Amino acid sequence: MEVKYFKDYKYNYLILKCEETESEGGYQQKMLASNKIDRILKCSVRNINGAAYYYYDISSKITLENLYQGKKMSYLQVKDFLEQMDFIYGNLTKYFMEESGLLIQPEYIYYDIGLKQYYGLYYPRAARDEMESNACKNLYEPLMDFLLNHIDTDNQKLVESIYQIYELSEEQFFSLSNAVSFFEDMEEGDYRAEKTIGKATIEDEYLFLQDCKEADKEEFVEEIFEEIQDSRKGKEKKGNHEKNGFFYGIFAILSLCGLVGEGWIYWEYQLTQQEMTMIICCAVVTFLCFVFSLVQSILSGKRNRKQEKEDEFLQREIEDEFRDMHPVSLDGVIDRDMDLAIAGNCRKQGTNKRTDASDYEDNYEKNFGETVFIDLKYRTEEYKLYALDKKNKKHIELTKFPFTIGKMAGCVDCAIADDSISRLHARFEKQEDKILLTDMNSTNGTYKNGLRMEPSETVEIEPGDEIRFGKLNYCYR
Repeated sequence: MEVKYFKDYKYNYLILKCEETESEGGYQQKMLASNKIDRILKCSVRNINGAAYYYYDISSKITLENLYQGKKMSYLQVKDFLEQMDFIYGNLTKYFMEESGLLIQPEYIYYDIGLKQYYGLYYPRAARDEMESNACKNLYEPLMDFLLNHIDTDNQKLVESIYQIYELSEEQFFSLSNAVSFFEDMEEGDYRAEKTIGKATIEDEYLFLQDCKEADKEEFVEEIFEEIQDSRKGKEKKGNHEKNGFFYGIFAILSLCGLVGEGWIYWEYQLTQQEMTMIICCAVVTFLCFVFSLVQSILSGKRNRKQEKEDEFLQREIEDEFRDMHPVSLDGVIDRDMDLAIAGNCRKQGTNKRTDASDYEDNYEKNFGETVFIDLKYRTEEYKLYALDKKNKKHIELTKFPFTIGKMAGCVDCAIADDSISRLHARFEKQEDKILLTDMNSTNGTYKNGLRMEPSETVEIEPGDEIRFGKLNYCYR
């Protein structure tokens, strides 16, 4: 396919050419142009010189290929991607669209970072070409190759799963819903079937935690802690001691108020013998209730403190189990001890913390560090972008390649807090001795020496070139 990119005011378009007009395109083309299908790139069809041109709106979106350029996909990211792509296929089925028209090559799958949603590119000509072709081929092969090359290889479970899904994709009636079902069955079978106290061990839970984020891990540890706590104490609800203590405290206060009221009646009024006997009996009962409530309130407080100590001890036991299964590296221990030594030296000296820490580290390296031979022939080259604006004094050092620039911290290598910068604005790559700059479909554009680059265009930059991202100017040296 002949792919072109076009910039129109604040919109970016990907253009595909089809050698037929809109009237000849049929149902597929008309449904695509109506833009009723959710999570399919919005498209407008223009007829020029007997040919149809599809203009796909790709503003504020980046391709799957660029999203994971130089990065690895985790278990949750792969699962989320497959689920969203299956959802897109489901939307096509609702409108009786041919599934083969959805381009599933990584360079045609787009992602909106702000919405965290994937979008598909539907090309009706691809569906008709597939129907006219009698060749049997694996349509999912490019996508599966991409996943195999970009998954986190340290996660053995994920690697085995993708290989099995790759084999399933070679079958005739495979769909992405089969891949999603495979993940669900694997999780339910491997991690949840034996998840009961007494059968599932902490080691089994830890295997599941390896595929989760750190926040999910902490939540799961808390869940294990609560289940063990319930099994040891007959599923007693958490916080009973606090509630009992509060109730007995209120009851004791009410009993004391009753005693005061009865004493006031006894001294202020002239009572008959029978009334005095009743007042005294009520006072005795109220006093006993006060003593009982006060004692129970004190005991509830003690039980609560005892419960907190037991919970803290149990929490440490669980954390120790995980720590034993995930040993700390020697380098980590050395770095930690080094930090503690620096901090201790700073507190001892009682002077400027930064200066003392650096001096202590320099002395440590001088006395105990190994001598490193420096060969100037193989010294590391430096690549920097120097800010040219008066208000912008932050230089950008290209420390690695590929190197991405944008304003969405956590998703780029250099986050720039400026309204004219897109979430993922541009990317630098190194090929042999050349430095390449690619515009990542940015809203306000990337400029080289005053000339605006096309969306997704890649150019070579040289020392002395002026680079502009949005309204920020830099000089590459």
